[in-house]
Amino acid sequence: MSWLGQLASRDREGRALGRHTFLLASLIFMMVALPLLEWSSGRTLRFPILFSLVLMAATWVNRTQHWVLVVAILTGIGALAGNALSVAEGALAPRIAGDLSGLALLVLTTFVILNSVVRTRRVELDTVIGGICVYLLIGLSFTTLYRLLLDLDPAAFMLGDLPLAEACVDASSLPARLLYFSFITLTTTGLGDIRPASEIAQMLTAGEALTGQLYVAIFVARLMGLHIEAGRLRTEPGDSDDETDPEDELDR
Repeated sequence: MSWLGQLASRDREGRALGRHTFLLASLIFMMVALPLLEWSSGRTLRFPILFSLVLMAATWVNRTQHWVLVVAILTGIGALAGNALSVAEGALAPRIAGDLSGLALLVLTTFVILNSVVRTRRVELDTVIGGICVYLLIGLSFTTLYRLLLDLDPAAFMLGDLPLAEACVDASSLPARLLYFSFITLTTTGLGDIRPASEIAQMLTAGEALTGQLYVAIFVARLMGLHIEAGRLRTEPGDSDDETDPEDELDR
């Protein structure tokens, strides 16, 4: 058996925790640690380091399919290299390249997990965790989009009467502000402190709010419905557990 097949076999055997758990942990850790590290001496490196942890976890999620794993590794390396060069040299071009690579990996991971969540007929804890990961990945993907937009148009977002980039105390606080804005948009909280100023920023913001509402209304509702249905079927006599999971078909 190839090393990739061994990984897939281990993934099926360890589905009690599942491959999505590490990704969810890295996403939650990023959201908690990013603001807490504001007072640390190495705060300028907080977002690149935490973002890199999420990207490595995203690569791990994609390990069950060879071509997806190859693409994930390549985009992950590109993102890590771009962020490292940006921190070392303070240049804009490597950061843009790194963010584009990171965005590609996040989008790929989102679709891989979403595909398994939508197609599955046997809902386990790992499936529910995967559904939560998709929601958080959407917010992080839009955060990266907003960051790229600000690199091209510094006045795309406003905080009060100042462009967001100028209103931030230092450059390291900008990703935290964008992450906050992304998730209040995704949840349609809309506090109004940060507002999109350019047309592209406004359309991206509207698109994220719409995506968040549709995801919660359709996919999460379906996921929980399948989870409840699976629990009901387990209590019925003659229920068979031999049904093939589409995720297992993908793993093979």
